[in-house]
Amino acid sequence: MTGWRYALAGVLLAVVAACGGGGEESGEEIVERVADAVDEPGMVYHVVGDDNSEVWIDVENEKFRRREATSDGELTSVGDGWDRYTYDPFENQVFVQDANPEGPIRPRIDHPMVLWVEALGALAFGQELEVIGDTVADGRAVLALNARTPVTQGGELSGATLVGRVELDPETYLPLAFELSEEAPAGATPSQERERIRYTTSELIRRDDIPEGFFDQAVVDGQVLTTEESLRKLGDLGLTPYWLDEVYESQLGRLELPPIDAVVVDSTTNMAELHYALIVGAGGDGAQPLLDAVVVRLARDPNGFVQPIIPEFAGPLPEDTKDVEVRGVTGTLFTSFLTPFDLGCDTGECPPTNARLYRRLVFLIDGTAVQLESFARVAATGDELNGYNTEFGLVALGETMMEVSLEEVSP
Repeated sequence: MTGWRYALAGVLLAVVAACGGGGEESGEEIVERVADAVDEPGMVYHVVGDDNSEVWIDVENEKFRRREATSDGELTSVGDGWDRYTYDPFENQVFVQDANPEGPIRPRIDHPMVLWVEALGALAFGQELEVIGDTVADGRAVLALNARTPVTQGGELSGATLVGRVELDPETYLPLAFELSEEAPAGATPSQERERIRYTTSELIRRDDIPEGFFDQAVVDGQVLTTEESLRKLGDLGLTPYWLDEVYESQLGRLELPPIDAVVVDSTTNMAELHYALIVGAGGDGAQPLLDAVVVRLARDPNGFVQPIIPEFAGPLPEDTKDVEVRGVTGTLFTSFLTPFDLGCDTGECPPTNARLYRRLVFLIDGTAVQLESFARVAATGDELNGYNTEFGLVALGETMMEVSLEEVSP
């Protein structure tokens, strides 16, 4: 949901008397007609925006589904009552939001359907309704209203007003368009750019024509990317997927791919990353994952590989370069001159350590460029915990890497 939708939906102020606009019906009466129009028994309200957003509302059963606009990633969310289930692609997780308005003031349309369509949200939450009446927009006859809400900053009125213009079909009272703008005080520049969405489809369809499970949370859960699905995306880049398996263990330590954010595929750079955690400590609940202890990068061209980014340092980092043999070919081992001791500590005294801040090994496997990166993970005493952050450890990982057969990866 974009910021301006939150701005409208988040303002729950007292509803004042609707302003007359010359029409026979008041704003409140028109809103009631709209609510009745989308709440026909046995029907589902369906709306498609010209931004490619799409919403289905089963008002009778309080079931909802929305596909976001193309610019917002076309992500799908569903709702059950006031609970909304959304997928966050950055966290790769599904979250539930209880959007039930708090406090004694209720929206004009006290129903969760108002969360899903911009026009309904404006009619429900706008502080003041201004009836414009019958007019023409986009070459078609419409019944127009403005839902106006003062903008507050720090609990104080700013002098600006959000205006949500709602255009309705004058016969069916179904929304046809929504436009958001801001009226700024004299001499001020509006902070909200004008945005308009035209509903290319605004109709009622039979509930019996909706597939079973269409509104279920499983629809949202299906957007979560598993490691297997991410590995499949490597094929879209023309890369052969090489990895260390989901779990790799040797005398140097145990590496695991975390359940989320373990595989990153970037189509803009044609690179892929696999981020392995080092598991230290006792087994079971006592084990602790040290994230990003080993990172595998895959690319078509080894010249695209660069040094790891260390926020504490700017510019090129001093490295030692050495040729090593791995898988029967010559690779290049880069070893940082820096140690974790050089980074400094947030509190207390930093323990001296000889551990290299990082190492990276670059080589080719049958035309696929690989960069194996290992990072220092040290104990409070300064002792190295990551046994793979050595020349021997990185070469051993390079020798062990195996190809994943996409046909064998479970969908």
